[in-house]
Amino acid sequence: MNEILRTENLSVCFNGFWALRNVNLSVQEGELRVVIGPNGAGKTTLMDLITGRTKPTTGRIVFGGCDITGKKPYEIASLCGIGRKFQGPNLFENMTSADNLLLAAPRLNTVARTFFRSTPRAAQERAGKVLREIGLWEKRDKMACELSHGERQWLEIGMLMMQAPRLIILDEPTAGMTAEETRLTGEMIQKLLGSHTVLVVEHDMEFVRQVAQTVTVLHMGRILAEGPLEQIENDPRVAQVYLKSQGKGVRTSA
Repeated sequence: MNEILRTENLSVCFNGFWALRNVNLSVQEGELRVVIGPNGAGKTTLMDLITGRTKPTTGRIVFGGCDITGKKPYEIASLCGIGRKFQGPNLFENMTSADNLLLAAPRLNTVARTFFRSTPRAAQERAGKVLREIGLWEKRDKMACELSHGERQWLEIGMLMMQAPRLIILDEPTAGMTAEETRLTGEMIQKLLGSHTVLVVEHDMEFVRQVAQTVTVLHMGRILAEGPLEQIENDPRVAQVYLKSQGKGVRTSA
């Protein structure tokens, strides 16, 4: 596999507090990487840096061989092909599931175009395919506000899929889900591999066990450990700072 994302000595300081310090992360194309760590470890800050919401104090970010350090969020999302789903769903509540997906399609990304111009057949076919992949085909005509919490999360993942990003970043995608919804979400995310690279921030260790290929553990703004899940779970340093406080299947707040 080829490397798609690399951070080099990435650090950020907020008013004298180093939220991240010298983080060197390498993610391969087509990989599913899970980032875990206790609250305040720097997980969200790392995602903010990759997507341009925060500027690094030192270091750089390379994506697809290009230096994206300091680029604006819209450049990173649209031009570079990095899509991010935040913890809470961000949907058009009074639009159907299908229309939410169509609105997310490239070159059809305004409300006016969605409603007042004919929708390209390719976008309609793509939306239908995504609806099936996220398990919402039967609810394609339901308003987003009528969906369950888990279904709303799936719909937002589907909106990212419509944009066909090279890298999908998911911030606690199973937050608030039932055990069954969490399992189905894991299956959905695993199906993304091959066509997408996926970077997941999660607290639910049962979910991590279901999907993780490689796990990166952050602690106090630094990478504490990295490797296959079995190696991480048997690392005494990780057990001391994180896993013991989590317990099996226990979720904590972000």
